Amino acid sequence: MEDLLKKIEEDAKERLPLPPTGDAAEQLARYKAFLKVETHRLKIEHRGGAGGREICQARATILDALLRHLWESARTSLSAQAQKEFPPLALVAIGGYGRAELNPHSDIDFMFLHDGQIAANKPLPYLSKLIDGVLYPLWDIGLKVGHAVRSIDDCVKVANTDMQSKTSLIEARLIVGDEALFKKFQKTLVAKCVVGFEDKYIALRLEDQATRRTKYGNSACMQEPNIKNGCGGLRDFQNLLWMTFFKYHTRSLAELEQQEFVSKTERKQLEDAYDFLLRTRTELHYDVDRAMDVLGKNLQPAIALALGYGDRSPSKRIEKFMRDLYMHMRNIFLITRTLEQRMALVAPAPGRLSLRRYLPRREHEIVDGFKFINGEIHAASNRIFRDSPRRLMRVFLYAQQRHLTLHPDLAQLIRNQISPG
Repeated sequence: MEDLLKKIEEDAKERLPLPPTGDAAEQLARYKAFLKVETHRLKIEHRGGAGGREICQARATILDALLRHLWESARTSLSAQAQKEFPPLALVAIGGYGRAELNPHSDIDFMFLHDGQIAANKPLPYLSKLIDGVLYPLWDIGLKVGHAVRSIDDCVKVANTDMQSKTSLIEARLIVGDEALFKKFQKTLVAKCVVGFEDKYIALRLEDQATRRTKYGNSACMQEPNIKNGCGGLRDFQNLLWMTFFKYHTRSLAELEQQEFVSKTERKQLEDAYDFLLRTRTELHYDVDRAMDVLGKNLQPAIALALGYGDRSPSKRIEKFMRDLYMHMRNIFLITRTLEQRMALVAPAPGRLSLRRYLPRREHEIVDGFKFINGEIHAASNRIFRDSPRRLMRVFLYAQQRHLTLHPDLAQLIRNQISPG
């Protein structure tokens, strides 16, 4: 992975600068050639079996290199006095680009961040020339980009007005420019848009998630799954990290594992699944040559073959590929729901009305290795199924007879036993 990113950076330094005798037309040709060569390199790496995240990060690195070059070229084109008076400015990637997760035709969103003093000091021509120097070449070479020009106060206002904008901004990443300004932006965003907004944000996220899951069938095994928005899709994984950032200030599964919210097995299953979905989405974009999230039945044979499912029989090829896809989407769907409960992102299901809760508390009786607590079945030991595999059947009998639900940790033990490692 590091070799691939290093190669991209080295090629950018060699291919992007214009010779002294070059003109604007030659410059655009160099930009197009750089993108063409690097895009082809990524496609070869992808078809050679590179991971989904690896390719997406490399795609972001290509855009980073181009944007840094355009920024520096636009800035050095300013007069000496203008460069001396240059105000604090930063070019910031947001959304999926901010996460450095770009599939071949993913949206490229960024913003020009300023300190809010631009209007007072009246250096707007500097900013306009810089923006034009970055945007016009991107448009001329055919890239579709989304951009905004904002102060830190503007960002706070937008974030506290719209949940999607808030999510996009909390994933912001500095591409080039004033690092101190960017750090101030990050600190301010947490202080004014995260702290005190935790419950509201999580409630909105859960509402959005429920609506999305209902829209896409509430199943991780649809005939034509939506890789991004379907149940067990990329968005389920991302939602989990967004909500845990607000509640626990963590940004990755590794941090959640360190705090013992996520087991090593759960983390591996989620990361493997997410990588597989990103890889599938990358191939989907390559196959139709545009942004696409729905894996239609007509596309499945070609996607399966390109991803290495080489059975001579098309039906067997599709069967193996879709079985793996369903397994990964089901893991994301079930594990994220489990973690939502475990980390108190959602309220636990209410237990049946019982006078027992008003009686003096006593130790819970262990029956066949299970404990029944507040309407849920718990495992008395993590070895419960290894000691007696037949309990895998009996646990569902107890749940049915006693009208109980499985505690999230018990549900994960069952999944681990059925699909170890």
